[in-house]
Amino acid sequence: MNYRRYIRLLFLIFLSILLFLIIFNILIDPFDIFHVPKIKKINYIKPDKARNERVTKIVGLKLEKGSINSVFLGSSRVNSSISEEYFKKISKKTAKNMGMNALSHDETFKIANNIILIHPEVKTIYVGLDFFRFLEENKDNKRNVNLSDTKKLTVTELNPLVLSFNTIQASFNTLRDNLRYRDTKIKVDKGPYFKKKLADYKCNYNNAKLAVSEIEKLKNFKSEMEQKGYKVVYYTNPTHVLDLSLIKQMGYWDVYKAWKRNLAQRFDYIDFNFVNDKTAEPVDENTEYFLESSHSTKKMGEVIIDNLISKNNDYGINITKGNVRKIEILNEQELEKWEKSNPDWVIEIKGILKNDI
Repeated sequence: MNYRRYIRLLFLIFLSILLFLIIFNILIDPFDIFHVPKIKKINYIKPDKARNERVTKIVGLKLEKGSINSVFLGSSRVNSSISEEYFKKISKKTAKNMGMNALSHDETFKIANNIILIHPEVKTIYVGLDFFRFLEENKDNKRNVNLSDTKKLTVTELNPLVLSFNTIQASFNTLRDNLRYRDTKIKVDKGPYFKKKLADYKCNYNNAKLAVSEIEKLKNFKSEMEQKGYKVVYYTNPTHVLDLSLIKQMGYWDVYKAWKRNLAQRFDYIDFNFVNDKTAEPVDENTEYFLESSHSTKKMGEVIIDNLISKNNDYGINITKGNVRKIEILNEQELEKWEKSNPDWVIEIKGILKNDI
């Protein structure tokens, strides 16, 4: 037997498989970073898009060759709500949604500095704020984002996204789910899911104590960025009224109010986290502004973008130290009205809290 020929053949087969997997992963583009055309039944929906976003979003930013006007930073609440496509539709400019699951403020600042290294032309940095992230028990609860100190894409960054077991698995998941996908209009009552997530999220507020130092960090970050020529806009991510009622019934409403007051003492911000017809929409098969009590949908994200960009709605309130207490009172009154009109949900929340005792 000609062993050299045999080994050469094995080597060629191995290279062919590697090449096939690389091309397959790029064409399927499970993380939606290579801007490959989306084809129904192949790669149109991206079920694993949020997988490893601490790697994929940075690579996607480096692969973006066009000019970027704005970036959105924050937690998964930003990630779930902000649509880059809608931003471009109404502003004619490009924005990148860099929201990531459980992103801490320190990691937010780190990513922001990496963004302006890669795309120094950025004009505005929008940062979505969450109450739970300003609590002592949650302030340092973070998942590290590994960043390179160069604006060029490195082999270390690219390799896991074109040739790794994780990416191969995500590509096959994407192809499988696209083949199985049926565009049905069946509506499902979202009540049970909202109840489940309320029970999950209540741990975010346990032993709530405001970490004022986190607010000081934001103040310093805003000042530093503006000295470099970048505009920083803070806004509170909207949560469903159920989330606000949960905070209140847990006994931390005063902490929540103190959070908003302390923010206003240090900088102006846009508040979307108050009771209105969007955040208090009924929870049923027609719920469209919220995925569950904590995370809003792209539909709500459009409301946010409309307010931030064109100021053409009142669902975002510009909060200053001069009006924060007035808005606080109005919000408290609206919450009380909602609770009186929705006693079943109030009982449900009390039951969730009772089961935790």
